[in-house]
Amino acid sequence: MNIKKRFLLICGCLLFTAMDCTKDGPNAHHRIKFYNDADYAIYHGEDFNYPDTSLLHVQDVTIPGWNLKVEPHHRSHNDALMQWDPYEILFGNDFDTLMVFVFNADSLTFYGWDYAKNNNLVLQRYDLSLSNLQQLNWSLHFPPTEEMRDIKMWPPYGTYDSTGHRIN
Repeated sequence: MNIKKRFLLICGCLLFTAMDCTKDGPNAHHRIKFYNDADYAIYHGEDFNYPDTSLLHVQDVTIPGWNLKVEPHHRSHNDALMQWDPYEILFGNDFDTLMVFVFNADSLTFYGWDYAKNNNLVLQRYDLSLSNLQQLNWSLHFPPTEEMRDIKMWPPYGTYDSTGHRIN
């Protein structure tokens, strides 16, 4: 094997070894754990385009392989809210609010993403600051838990019971 091919092989190996740069550290969080405490499956998505609370910039949360679906009484697979750059950097650069949207999985299956997006079929929206995420230990719940009561959200805290059913 000539020197050029060896060099490229070594560079390729180093690149693949270094690719797992998404490990969390004390000041570098790439993942947000999402817990579904409801009796039904949900999807969740995120967007940094606050104060535009429309779903215009939210990617289709039903795309297979994105792991944005959370089954009843489970936690998201692979901490599906995940960024390549740490959230601390994203908040520190251009953004001060992360919006996290929650959707009923059955509604998305029945109506489809475009209809849900155009008709704002959002169960819950959390408007989170970096300090909110730090206070919550990088974990979110639907329905919102008592420790989330002071987080800015729509509809407001207390709209759902502990199993995700709307309180009239």
